[in-house]
Amino acid sequence: MLDTVSPPLISGDGFKVGALRSESCEIDASVQQHLSRRYWDWQDVYDTDQESIPLQHPDVVLAELSYIPRIGLAPALVSLNDQMQCLGMGALLPKAVNSRKLGALPLGWQLQGYRLAGNQFLLRDHHVAAESQMLQAALQHVTKQSGQFLLIEDVDEQTPLGEALRIHLPAGWMSFRHTGIQPRRRIRLPAVPADYWQKFSAKTRQTFRRKLKKVGQTRLERITAIDDVPRFLEAAHQISKHTWQTRHFGLRVRNDVREQVQLAKLAELGLLRCYLWSIDETPVAFTIGNQGHGCFHYEEVGYLPEYSRHSPGQLMLIQMIDDLIAHDPAECFDFGGGDADYKELFANDVSQSGTVWLFPPTVCGHLLASHLDVSRSVRQSARKFVTQLGGTTRFRQMVR
Repeated sequence: MLDTVSPPLISGDGFKVGALRSESCEIDASVQQHLSRRYWDWQDVYDTDQESIPLQHPDVVLAELSYIPRIGLAPALVSLNDQMQCLGMGALLPKAVNSRKLGALPLGWQLQGYRLAGNQFLLRDHHVAAESQMLQAALQHVTKQSGQFLLIEDVDEQTPLGEALRIHLPAGWMSFRHTGIQPRRRIRLPAVPADYWQKFSAKTRQTFRRKLKKVGQTRLERITAIDDVPRFLEAAHQISKHTWQTRHFGLRVRNDVREQVQLAKLAELGLLRCYLWSIDETPVAFTIGNQGHGCFHYEEVGYLPEYSRHSPGQLMLIQMIDDLIAHDPAECFDFGGGDADYKELFANDVSQSGTVWLFPPTVCGHLLASHLDVSRSVRQSARKFVTQLGGTTRFRQMVR
């Protein structure tokens, strides 16, 4: 266990985090079996934090841990406490990655480090000062365990964590964003469907209706129950084998034990919300998602390419939005990281986000960060050259 007493910090809005104790500990059998106070602190902070997401739920994280490959680093919890209670919690999960996944040229190194579960910390109050102390505790743990990185995916730049990463990163630590900063789209969902669809012109709404009528008999199935998970995953797996995402990035839905256990756990907790979309009873498209604290999180989507002329992804999304307003209503639809034309079309709210890799102040950390920066510059130059030749659009069309 690593304990540190943090100095007082004052956030820009006057929130004072006094002399609080940060600590880190391994996620051991006592936590996994719900016998440790830390498990119940984790559960309590999750329930209290209105910004928490289902993938941060302790039972979901613990279920996932059973299938994470062992790489020599143990999973850990970092926490922020005062004399009375636990104020914050974050789960650090071991991760191995080849530096080529980050764009390293020409050779890759196998790296071992941690990723932050759910891509954010759990806190009773999300203030920059508290986020900064949680971040420092996490980085201290990475250093102590000789981890080579801390990965935080899709960090929203407008959140206190995004600000903490910009202005409170400890000296010597380096950040790298291999995908840069991109728009992050959301839909703020009203109580009445018609209030949302009025954002589109009459011509666009007519186009949506015409497409739905032309495609034939469609059925949107909402998947929330444990008993439906095996059937849904098998259908999503069969579709995923043929999608452009799989051709470009590798198989997205494997229907393996890890996915089965994770979705079943989410369903058990009442947090699963997936969709299967069919044309004439043939499964054509799917969405994997979850919902908690009034926000639907869009995790994975795919459709059979032979139906692309019908815009299946768009038509499924149209019916999903109506369902999200009418049944167990969500207030927000979060498209997650990465941008796309269809997200821009349907969203009515936008911020900026990006994936952050943090490297420790070591010789290897500095060399890796420098190499990745050079590799990115080379790739950007090559991409600019291809664009000038008019090849970018043709390449995207070939991929899809």
